Amino acid sequence: MENITDLIPKSKFDNSGIKQLKVIDVAEAETIFGDLLEWIQDINWPVAKELFYVLPRFGKILVPHIRSVFNSDDDIWKCWILCMLKEFPHDTVELLAYEIKRMAGDPTAGELREESNIYASDIIQIFQL
Repeated sequence: MENITDLIPKSKFDNSGIKQLKVIDVAEAETIFGDLLEWIQDINWPVAKELFYVLPRFGKILVPHIRSVFNSDDDIWKCWILCMLKEFPHDTVELLAYEIKRMAGDPTAGELREESNIYASDIIQIFQL
């Protein structure tokens, strides 16, 4: 690998970097986490399905990027992130407890439409937040 950005998918079918992402040092990949998380916007993309199980290994370092999604108005993306959180370590999910509880208890109109409140409630129950 010449450049870390080579691991960022170029299309929804590009899974060429997945094998490397499974073993790369967390600190080495930190600069591309925001770009990688963007590929979870549509879980129907083949690369999203693979990243869904790779990204949780990066745990706490993804928290600022996940918070950005939770503070956005992309309500479908929020749902996919909430689903992916089930694969994360407990201590990482705890860092997002405020945002998750807000979506569960005081969802926006868009979050209600996409049922983010239900996904958030599931996370609260699973992780006992």
